[in-house]
Amino acid sequence: MTCQEHRGEFEKSWSNIHSETGEVFKEFIDKEHCRLAAYEKMPFWTTQDTRNAIISSLIPAGAAVAAFASFAKDQQVADWWAALKKPNWAPKDVRVYSAVDLLTLSPLGYASYLVYKNGGGFDYNDTKLALGLYGASVTLAVATIPIVKKKELGCLWKNTTVVSLTAAAASFAFYKIDKKAGLLVVPFAVWTAFYAYLAYSIKKENDPIKNL
Repeated sequence: MTCQEHRGEFEKSWSNIHSETGEVFKEFIDKEHCRLAAYEKMPFWTTQDTRNAIISSLIPAGAAVAAFASFAKDQQVADWWAALKKPNWAPKDVRVYSAVDLLTLSPLGYASYLVYKNGGGFDYNDTKLALGLYGASVTLAVATIPIVKKKELGCLWKNTTVVSLTAAAASFAFYKIDKKAGLLVVPFAVWTAFYAYLAYSIKKENDPIKNL
């Protein structure tokens, strides 16, 4: 192949690469433009949004109330929890945990609706990812109820650790879409991190007496 032919092949390859890159970039720009246009056309907050936000808030808040009611009715679990060795810095009154659960879980539904509304719904992967992390975190938090009832300290600290990690990830994902929504999840992420460390500390202190 002559030098001229080599040059021709190179120019042809470069032209193809440039064309493909341009198409990918154009597709990205078009997608972001459509998203921005959809956001700009999005209506202001309406009474329908208020209703949807309230309904969304009832889910995590209801989970907190259900957890409190479940433990309040089970005296055996309450006695088991009271008998466990706990760090000096851990709250002694179980009602403190329930109160903080309710305070940190209640804003999550509203935050999730902000992400859904301002993130363009389920048409965008980042919105689906953010809401998926939120859903996983709340679901795992609810799963704490049967774990405590079975008195499984090992499963408890592992579960609360995953809850904490998914809550932190959800907070970050929410913040990228809606800053207010991301900040609303921060207290829950911090509280679940505390929960995870507490569960680990309790397990460590009670390893010799796993079955009370």
